[in-house]
Amino acid sequence: MLNVLDLALAFPERCERLASLSDELSLSHNQMRMFDRFFGLDRFHCDHDLPLATLVGQACGAVLARNPEHDARLSHVAYCHTLLSTCVFDAEHPPILAPFAARGLEVFSATMNHCATGVSMLGVLDRVLGDDEVGLILIGDKAFHPAIRLIENTTVMGEAAAAVLVGHRPGRFQMLGTHTSHESRFWLNSGRRGERYLDGFDEVYLEFACDVLCGAMDRFGLGFDQIRYVLPHNVNVPSWYQIARRAGFDPGKLQLSTIGQYGHCFGADPFINLVHADDRGELDPSDLVLLFSIGLGATASCALMRVCGKRPAKP
Repeated sequence: MLNVLDLALAFPERCERLASLSDELSLSHNQMRMFDRFFGLDRFHCDHDLPLATLVGQACGAVLARNPEHDARLSHVAYCHTLLSTCVFDAEHPPILAPFAARGLEVFSATMNHCATGVSMLGVLDRVLGDDEVGLILIGDKAFHPAIRLIENTTVMGEAAAAVLVGHRPGRFQMLGTHTSHESRFWLNSGRRGERYLDGFDEVYLEFACDVLCGAMDRFGLGFDQIRYVLPHNVNVPSWYQIARRAGFDPGKLQLSTIGQYGHCFGADPFINLVHADDRGELDPSDLVLLFSIGLGATASCALMRVCGKRPAKP
């Protein structure tokens, strides 16, 4: 079984409050009230002057510096991003992957599950890695334009990067299974302005999320009462309360406190919530947690993880 050996996060130092974004995002007074009072959004880390490769490199450097023995066994590096392209095509490898390609490692990008790609990649590397090999999942995007940063009447994007070391050796979190499902009616997204590829998605979103969550529980042979936390993507608070009610589980199992701290950080959210719960001492050995994310297109992906051992001390 695949294990998460270690993971690290990075955020831009620059932090914005929701109130400062009304002009940049062309938000009305009522929209500001909705995002603040009802959706639970407050602060966002975002720095347009910070290169994406630098942000991802901070998370990557931290996790590899803590684990030189795993770095020495590194064989595969996957860069997961929501946006179809995150750099200019002027070289064989993007800046994020180039240092690993220079070491002779297997490198590749993955994007087609969008914000769910990072969670989906756990299942991919479970199948790809050999017994003694170590993989590295890198996740990160830039909220560089209002059209990217705002999902209308839904959420506001922040910036973050996650670096996740995985392998079949014992680790802090053991992956017990994955579950992925697609809602293919919303696949067409060419990136052209004015393309109404999300028409109708708001009407099926809650049902889609509930069906995938319940399908995952059936696949794993578990009930929600056996799960310590659902660690979701950070879209907004009320939608998750509705999902919990429809799916029939206690909303207290949702880790939602980071929504106000960071906003929706593309594919990094479930890993942000995993680190947050672990750092706060809320996870005990043998606890089961469910990572969950939805990417436009639409794809929903889950990964069931078991907490193993005591939380290691971090420098």
